Amino acid sequence: MWSRAAKFWPFRSSKAFQLDADQSRAARASLSCNGAWEPCVAYKNILVHVDNTPAGKTRIAAAVALAKKFNSGLSGVFLRSELIENPAIGDGVAPSSATVAAYLSERNEEITNEMCAARRIFDEAVREAGVPFWWLDINGDSSDAIIACARRHDLVVLPSEMRPALGRHVTAAADVGMASGGPTLVLKHGGFPMAIGRKILIAWKDSRESARALRDAWPFLTQAEEIHFLVVSKHGESELDDLLQRHLYVHGCKEAKLTVDRDDEMPVGDIIRRHVGMTGADLVVLGLYGHSRLREIALGGVSRDLLSDVPMPLLLSH
Repeated sequence: MWSRAAKFWPFRSSKAFQLDADQSRAARASLSCNGAWEPCVAYKNILVHVDNTPAGKTRIAAAVALAKKFNSGLSGVFLRSELIENPAIGDGVAPSSATVAAYLSERNEEITNEMCAARRIFDEAVREAGVPFWWLDINGDSSDAIIACARRHDLVVLPSEMRPALGRHVTAAADVGMASGGPTLVLKHGGFPMAIGRKILIAWKDSRESARALRDAWPFLTQAEEIHFLVVSKHGESELDDLLQRHLYVHGCKEAKLTVDRDDEMPVGDIIRRHVGMTGADLVVLGLYGHSRLREIALGGVSRDLLSDVPMPLLLSH
């Protein structure tokens, strides 16, 4: 969980985490001789949730742009409901078999029409872009199927919440992010640039979740024009520690800028939103904090806040 009192840079005074001049020169010489360092993560297989809505069309366009950027294949996944409600009518009187058959046929036709409309949007976008693609049509009456699909892809592109066609179950992007074991890119309904990842804001603290988010973001970070680290703490160090700077350097990233916000009155989510505006960031990288209790996800305050009102595309990892 985010804590204002935490000291995010405990290594600044430790020689173990500082590189002397000889080490720095040797590292740079090695990279110069051996060529660019390859990122340890590649998005070669991207999954995007598709539906027949304006937001779905924008999401597909963003996912196609990412597939082209990373030279990836793209899977479109449509969620359908297979849960049939009790068709009892009136005072609980069971309808005739003909009425039930007509209801089921009409319901199946409506779902099929929704699926076909969503697939047309997806097919047109990927074919025009020349992106390798696949189509998935799965049961969305629980979160299990979409989570299983996410575990078999390198990056997942989702809205903050999803419902299956003619279904009631809601799958939150946070559920997928917590359970999939990989990065989840959450998109707001609109108002974000298609070229995601030119200016990146990393909401950083020295934690497992932040470190995992950083690793999962390498493909974005290595191509970013600007990288900004944001630490929210009264006691935050004014510079990135040497080991973290080297970590970025060996992956071929541009030099990162650090901002320490010492405001202890404004909610952290609002502070992150403020710095999105100040830096012009088009992508926020965030460790997803939370825990699972009896299959119910309990998110940390900052994660819950940002997902309730997504400021810009969020790349989440747990």
